[in-house]
Parts: sequence; structure tokens; C-alpha cells
Amino acid sequence: MNEYEIARTILKKLVLEEIPFALELRTYFKKNVVEPQVRSNVTALVGCELRHHYIFDNLISRFISDNIDFEKTIYLRFYLSNHLFLRRFKDDELLALTKEEMKDESGVDELLKFVDSTNEIIPEDLDKASPEFLSLRYNTPVWVIRMWQKQFGKGLVFKILKVNYRASIASIRINENHINVDEFLSKHPDFSKAHVENMAIYQGRGNAKNLEEFANHDVFFMKMATKHVIDKLELDPIKSVAIYSETPNNIYLDLVSRFGKDYPLDLVLNHAPSIFENRRVVKEMGLTHTFVYDTNYQNLVTCVSKKVNVFFCLPKNSMLDLLRSTPDYFLRIKQEQLDGIITEEFNCLEECSKFVEDDGELVYMIPTLSRKESNSLIANFLIKHPDYSLVEEHQFFPFESFDSCMYYARLKKMGENND
Repeated sequence: MNEYEIARTILKKLVLEEIPFALELRTYFKKNVVEPQVRSNVTALVGCELRHHYIFDNLISRFISDNIDFEKTIYLRFYLSNHLFLRRFKDDELLALTKEEMKDESGVDELLKFVDSTNEIIPEDLDKASPEFLSLRYNTPVWVIRMWQKQFGKGLVFKILKVNYRASIASIRINENHINVDEFLSKHPDFSKAHVENMAIYQGRGNAKNLEEFANHDVFFMKMATKHVIDKLELDPIKSVAIYSETPNNIYLDLVSRFGKDYPLDLVLNHAPSIFENRRVVKEMGLTHTFVYDTNYQNLVTCVSKKVNVFFCLPKNSMLDLLRSTPDYFLRIKQEQLDGIITEEFNCLEECSKFVEDDGELVYMIPTLSRKESNSLIANFLIKHPDYSLVEEHQFFPFESFDSCMYYARLKKMGENND
């Protein structure tokens, strides 16, 4: 198959079967021999369509039909992607494929003439502050925009959407016990110093993970906001920590960077891709006091043998941060999922709370923007659990210096001597 046919096959699976973008690309390229340049072209073409998917939906419904099968519109979408945004392929090739695929459909020529005649492809009668306009402009689900406007206000939401339309910052944590930060930066000019201590920002074009320092686990990816939260905690090198996570994270590597390989740590994972990877890293680094378990939060009692001083709770959540970093996430997150997600988050937090010792802390962290999953959930937890008090909570926004939409809450377990 040529690159257009490959891209068509992949986009069809992404949209109709809701298979994650990165997974489908990896699976296809693993099963089929594809030249590097073709891989790059396919990734660019599919990614561009996904980043403008809603406006293409709108154009097709306006000029052709609301009910046309998605599969019949794929080459048209690729033509529009390239003609309006990408400009990487020959228009006439994609145009020929489009007309052959849609030869029985009326309205195609009118659509093509329209996009050639104007720079304003979003309907002019839409209020520019409306969720419908912003959805087309920033390729974000209407229900998400409505929820954010209700919870945070229109002005704040506009700032969120503008930043979400750009790539997120790739930041790394540097193990200062192994590497001098300034020497690392002088050796690798594609990195610059972050405003968070012992962190750097990658500004290069290649894959940073190819660096020798990554292979040696002397540096690793971490969000600046996550490092900032860990810096706030009163961690003690002789007191134990547990982490329950249903999302990828490198918190345990940060703790090892601070306190050394003998730091006592239980890492409980309910995220299949992370389990093999973290077990491999733990073995390679010789972390004999880091124990990796594979189970869900209902079975924590089988993994965490005693109460710990700090318990990190990172439950599965709406992960709306992925709307920025993952081009197809808008296809997979559904409004009707939220209530179930929030219930599971609350139950997970409750279960983790059972394993915190008196005067210890329970740290709740989720990479999302939703008051129901953050402030409201924590308020409800505290009503039900008077043995806990709120130390602090904070919602990061992606337009701030930490480049994140993570929310966290620090909850202290009240000891017998506390009022």
C-alpha cells in the first residue's frame, strides 16, 4: 500500500474502533515494513486530520450530508488537511482519490470551491464565545467547553484552549546525585534549565529518550508540576512511602533520586503498560527496597503490609490533560463516563486512606481539569472522614509556568493527640 492507503487504514481504525493513535501506529508499523519517510508522512497526515476533525465534520455536514459514512470521507479529509494546513503532499493526488471515493456524492465540488474562496471556514453566524465556535476552532468537545465555562468562566477557558492548541512542554527530572545539572545542560544544548530545581526542558526535534542518560536512568520524564508537589512534602528518608497509580508516572524515580536506592517504597500499579516497564527499571537500577505490585485499589491490603507515612493516590480519571498532548483523545473521552470515573476516584481515595499512619499524608493527584473530580470530591471526602484535614489543594492550568492542568490535594491523617 502507498502512504495514502496506509493513512486511510489507520484513521479508519482510530475513529470507528477508537483505538489510541500511538498504539495503532506502533501496531501497524510493527506488523508491516514501512520506510521511515513514509512513516513520517502517514503520522503527519493522520495527526493533522485528527487535530482538525471537528471542522472537517462541520464542512462535510454543511455541504454534503450529516449521514454519510465516515469511511467514504477519509480521502476528502486528507485533502482538506493538506490543502488548508499541512501543505506537505501533492494536492492533485489527494484530490483524485477524493473524487473517486465520493463520485456518487453531491456537494463535493461546492465544498472544494468554498475552502478555496475563503479563509473563514467556520460558519460566520456562530458567536465567537460560544462552545460551538470554540469547539470548531480548537477541536475540543462541546460538552467539555461547556463544563469548563460553567466551572472556570469563559475568560479562563479561552486561555486554556489557546494553550491546548500548542504542544506541551517536554520536561525531565535530573538525578542530581548522579549528574551535575549544569554539565548536563552544557553537554546537551537541546535542553534548557527549568524554573523547577533539578529539571530541564527539552526543545529539540528528535527523541530525547535516545540519550545515554535516559538509558542509565539518570534522567527521566516528569511534569514540572509533579516535581513541585513532591518538593512541598515533608518526606523522611527513613519513613516509608506507598504509591497507588492507574496512570503513568515516575514519582518513585524522583524519590530514589532524593534518598538513594535503599528508600523503602511500595509501588502498586493498575496500568498494564507501566507494570513491565517499571519492573524492568527497578531491576536494572537494583532498587532492592522498591516493590512493584500489579493489582487494583480494592486489593491494596494484599500489597501494602503496614501503614505508611506518605501515600500517593493517582486514580484513573478523565485525564483531560490528554486533549492537548494526544491528538485523538477527544474521540475517546465521553461525557457519560464522568459519573462513573468520579465514583471510582472517590472509592480509590477512600481505600488508600486506610493505609496512612497518624500524622502522615495522603496525596491525591490527577492530570485533569474538572471541579467534580477535584475540589468537590475532596470536600466530600473530608465530610465523610473527619480524621483527615486538608493541608492544601491547588489546580494548575496549562497556561501557567508549570504547563500543566494537574490538580492535587494534600490530606493529613489526624493522630490521637491532634484536636
